[in-house]
Amino acid sequence: MILRQLFLLSVCVLSLPTWAMSVTIIDDAKHQRSGAWTQVLPYAYYTENLQWGVGVGVGAAGHIQPSSSLVATATVTSNDSWMVFLYSGDYQLPFADRVFFDTTLYQTNFTRDPQYINGNEEYSGERAGSNDSSQSNRVYTHSKGQEYRFRFRYLLPIGHGKDSPVHTFRVKRGEVMEGYEAGAKEWNPLTSGRTIIQLEPFYWKQDVGEYNQLQDSNTSAGLALELEYDNRNYHQNPTAGSRQRFNVTRDWGDSGRPSWTMWEFSASKYISLPQTSWAQSQVLAFGMATSDTPTWNHSSYNNGEQQYHRPAWFAGSRLGGMDRLKGYETARYHDRSMIYYSAEYRFTPNWNPLPKVPVVNWFNVPAWYWVAFAEIGRVADEYNLATLHQDMKYSIGGSIRVMMEGIVLRGDFATSGDDSVFRLGINHPY
Repeated sequence: MILRQLFLLSVCVLSLPTWAMSVTIIDDAKHQRSGAWTQVLPYAYYTENLQWGVGVGVGAAGHIQPSSSLVATATVTSNDSWMVFLYSGDYQLPFADRVFFDTTLYQTNFTRDPQYINGNEEYSGERAGSNDSSQSNRVYTHSKGQEYRFRFRYLLPIGHGKDSPVHTFRVKRGEVMEGYEAGAKEWNPLTSGRTIIQLEPFYWKQDVGEYNQLQDSNTSAGLALELEYDNRNYHQNPTAGSRQRFNVTRDWGDSGRPSWTMWEFSASKYISLPQTSWAQSQVLAFGMATSDTPTWNHSSYNNGEQQYHRPAWFAGSRLGGMDRLKGYETARYHDRSMIYYSAEYRFTPNWNPLPKVPVVNWFNVPAWYWVAFAEIGRVADEYNLATLHQDMKYSIGGSIRVMMEGIVLRGDFATSGDDSVFRLGINHPY
């Protein structure tokens, strides 16, 4: 799971300029692209758990439709780990131009994968991943992962989605130009922003070998339904507006795994501060999320054994990783419910030396961002607001982010009660 983040960064530098039912025009681009294009990028890396690795990524856009994009990659490492990944997005269905189709497919084989799951004999009386669990309560295993997601998104004909299902962003110095915003006019879905209904069938499995039998489940398959109101002025680098999402995930189970239901709500808000002589822009960004699994304490009997209706550790309420509590490892905490709060100060300096840096200047790099952030959150075995706001975990840190070909690349350093973590990724966390 941690390793997937490194891999996502490696493919993001293929510089896809399209995302979220839109076409982005980089107004001040040094390297202007017109029509369809394809890029191939070999890469190499090293991590403690993967050791040395090499791979190749392929990115393409505009071949089938102006808004469509594709990313694929494959990598192998010196400790016999490997991963393959395919993402294709923003394909308009020919019989319904307001319906867009995305797909994410990947398989992994990691020979040394740290997981915060039950199985460490030194902590037999403690539930791994709970809010009070020890940092050392984890196992290293040979894991095999699969994830397949198919997203159907319907853009409602209201607000900024009323006239055209594909929005055109014109961007200069990493920020959307006046008149090309997709929201932030006012908080009213009928007049501002884009409202999207998403239906997502999925299959997700993490085979952790000898530790499988100690978990509630290692497989999740079902359907997620989401309602999103995206009232940000520009999804890649918002400086104004807000966003709210509510989704319900259902796994109906089968003879080998329990059924379960989970809901999650998340929201973000962006406030632009006054410009100064040394800052192109300053933005305060606030984010929050909360989730619950109402079926958590429900049980039934399967082949004579009591079975609780809970998701696998990687599919339920969780904290830690790339976007939530960045000072902790991925899925460091997982339980029935979760709450999370974050604040970021995003500073865009007027000074930008990156277009003069060798190799970097092969790409359009119109802006970079200096970010300070603070986060708190916790998981619990009940959805109780009083409990969720006690003994909360924290994470603080800083980040350097770069707008490259319309996509934000980021390097985050965060410290927490457990550890200090540096990781690379794509996109602002919210």
